[in-house]
Amino acid sequence: MTLWNPAVLADIASTDDLHISPFRTDGTTYGTPTWIWSVVIDGGLYVRAYNGVDSRWHAAAST
Repeated sequence: MTLWNPAVLADIASTDDLHISPFRTDGTTYGTPTWIWSVVIDGGLYVRAYNGVDSRWHAAAST
């Protein structure tokens, strides 16, 4: 698990406009950032896409 900077977590928690775009191993992204649902709980960031594990960003981030 990645440790998040508390200030960054506070910024994420205060908005409902979080976008994600996973990085490839070469440092490039898979394309247009995707809007996702997010919540911050006990210092951890949890995210979910509308299509869940079938989302392209989830598949890209899991590889």
